[in-house]
Amino acid sequence: MTGPFSRKQIQQQREAYILEVTEALLKEKGYYDMSMDEIAARVGITKVTLYRHFKSKEDLIFHLLFGDLPSFLQHLDEKISTDLPVIEQIESFIYRSILNFLQKNSSLSLSFLSSLGELSIFLKSKQKDLQQVEDTIAEYFIPLLKDGQSEGLIDSTVPPSILLGTLSGIISSVSLQQMKTENDLSEEELADIGTRLYMKAIRA
Repeated sequence: MTGPFSRKQIQQQREAYILEVTEALLKEKGYYDMSMDEIAARVGITKVTLYRHFKSKEDLIFHLLFGDLPSFLQHLDEKISTDLPVIEQIESFIYRSILNFLQKNSSLSLSFLSSLGELSIFLKSKQKDLQQVEDTIAEYFIPLLKDGQSEGLIDSTVPPSILLGTLSGIISSVSLQQMKTENDLSEEELADIGTRLYMKAIRA
């Protein structure tokens, strides 16, 4: 223990601050002009210490985008009742997934990454981690889609993996800050629109 906090707690607080500083620098300079040296200087640590927490800029971006995935899926388990009809479980998953992206306090979003090219190309060193994210989401959502197909509620002519893949396009389209501002819509309203668009696309 170190004072009232454990070493692990101190490390977690430092990592949260590093990510906060990274977001600020992204807004100021953009990804390519942002350096690990500058991040370390603003945080008030050495670059060696920074690299103990995050191996690269790609690693930082990955954690900004997906660091909360385990807690988000746990939240879904708590909020989405398995007693609900399967179609309502699917709608709830979509709505909460879109809302989660909209509510991220980050300059990063799928719409931001689209300007840099495909996510898998952008995060070249994180291929295994990205695959794990995709697998984790698939393990959660594809069984719901299959149940919906078996009940004749979801289009059974399209493989569930493709139905899942279209979700990122929906999230990207409603995540644009410009759309939110121009249409004077709340995050909840945009999430609802995205959910309705997706459900219309996949229903039988």
